[in-house]
Amino acid sequence: MATYYDIKGQKVQYLSSDPANLTEGQVWYNSTSNTSKVQGYQAAAWSSSGNMNYSMGDGGMSRQGGKSAALAWQGGPSPVTALNKTESYDGSTWTSESTTPYPASGVGSFGTQTAAVGAGGQPGGGGVTTTIEWNGSSWGSGGSLPYANLYQFGGAGPGTDGILVGGYSQPPPNEAKNDVKVYDGSTWSTDGATCPFAFYAGTHYGAGSSDCNVLGGYSSPPPAKQNNHANYNGTAFTTLTAYPTVTSASGAFGTTSDAYVYGGNPSLSAGNNWDGTSWTASTSYPSGIEAMYNSGATVNDGVSSGGNTPSYTNNTFEYQAASVVTKTITTS
Repeated sequence: MATYYDIKGQKVQYLSSDPANLTEGQVWYNSTSNTSKVQGYQAAAWSSSGNMNYSMGDGGMSRQGGKSAALAWQGGPSPVTALNKTESYDGSTWTSESTTPYPASGVGSFGTQTAAVGAGGQPGGGGVTTTIEWNGSSWGSGGSLPYANLYQFGGAGPGTDGILVGGYSQPPPNEAKNDVKVYDGSTWSTDGATCPFAFYAGTHYGAGSSDCNVLGGYSSPPPAKQNNHANYNGTAFTTLTAYPTVTSASGAFGTTSDAYVYGGNPSLSAGNNWDGTSWTASTSYPSGIEAMYNSGATVNDGVSSGGNTPSYTNNTFEYQAASVVTKTITTS
């Protein structure tokens, strides 16, 4: 039988500390810790964490936050009974914070745990142009949206460079939009470019107003889910490889060149990785989910909570991206 030495053609390294620039499959012995180690592979996975205080979804979220610093606010259980709750997450526990100035679901949102923005949405009975700003402890007023906009799903960017693409206009003409709305920390402006497809309840991910991807959502008329996917570079849109399935209200973490998208209507669980060019099937969410709160500037710093399963939940899960990891060799 061939041994490790026969296969690798060399002895195991005997080192006083773990080496730098490791490669998958590398084996060594650490004489300081008296352990044998191997650089192995860890598949992507979800792990459960502390529950939210309320069962809710389809609200605002700090898209640039992450596992140790997320913020969620407003949302369902339905547009008619929308909430004004705010909760912050520290990596294990959700804490109730100051309530928002108005209840709403379907709001646009972006930012961090200490500087977040919520805009528009439906308090019940129609959309609004209201914008609110979070400073880490309380909510204040921001500049009004160009028109009443709702059925957004998140947004992209920090609180001083946020972007919302599309959405749904209300009152009339009551339609899916394809415009670009940018927030500079106090004022909304409308860029000249338009998205190749109109949508609402779609998904945003990216760094800000000059680096954002959008996908999915509903078109109109008639309302129909889609799998369109496009990038916006601050000047123009580029059509990208379509998402593997038609979806709306899905979650996303990461950048325009390295992202993970999951879930969506109707209570999907599938997850897919985006490498800047193509989609690859990845690990699924623990259950079917849509309209959840999700926060993570990188694929390895994502947290997802609440949402519709199809009943509203307060569950929280953290995402670990696939990676090469150092493991200690033991016997069993």
